Amino acid sequence: MFKIKVQAFGTAQTNCYVLQLKQGDLVIDPGVGACSWVREHAKNPLAILITHGHYDHIWDVAALKQAWASVPLYAPKEDMFMLTTDCFNLGQPTCKEADIHPIEGCKGNYSFEVGGVEIVYWHFPGHTPGCSVVEVNGVFFSGDFIFYRSIGRYDFPYSNPQDMKDSLQRFYALDRADCAIYPGHGHATSLKAEQPHIPAWIAHINP
Repeated sequence: MFKIKVQAFGTAQTNCYVLQLKQGDLVIDPGVGACSWVREHAKNPLAILITHGHYDHIWDVAALKQAWASVPLYAPKEDMFMLTTDCFNLGQPTCKEADIHPIEGCKGNYSFEVGGVEIVYWHFPGHTPGCSVVEVNGVFFSGDFIFYRSIGRYDFPYSNPQDMKDSLQRFYALDRADCAIYPGHGHATSLKAEQPHIPAWIAHINP
């Protein structure tokens, strides 16, 4: 298996994860102030993985790319503009488009390998156009899509309530063994623990 290191950063207390595998380390969602902690815990970085483009999940990506020029950066194609521009006018450091490997979701899933580690992006738009769950070794890192007994907001700029509703329906329909879910905020949960609550959220959304 692998070790999961987690630390919450910034005023939004956004979880940054370092997955320590035998092949190397994967970094997920390095937010505001995460750079030093990530570099301390990821001594053999394989990749930086972004679940979606909101500032509190990507703020320190540019600093990490400056330190780790050869480490690949993966992000949902539909959210790339949030990494390459300061679209919310927050003073956010930006990345070059050439530095990003775009993952095209198409409301499905896409798998690839980095250093012998299989990574799966599950595209669940709604919170953002590219909002995704990243799966590694059968574990979900859900960003701001699914939390413990809650879901991501769908009333932000670039959010889409109908997409969120459709995504939740797809998530509810997932027929697979239970797996851990590590969200972008708060503590861990699991697929089977959250699926029973999804119909109530679906019913609550009126696009």
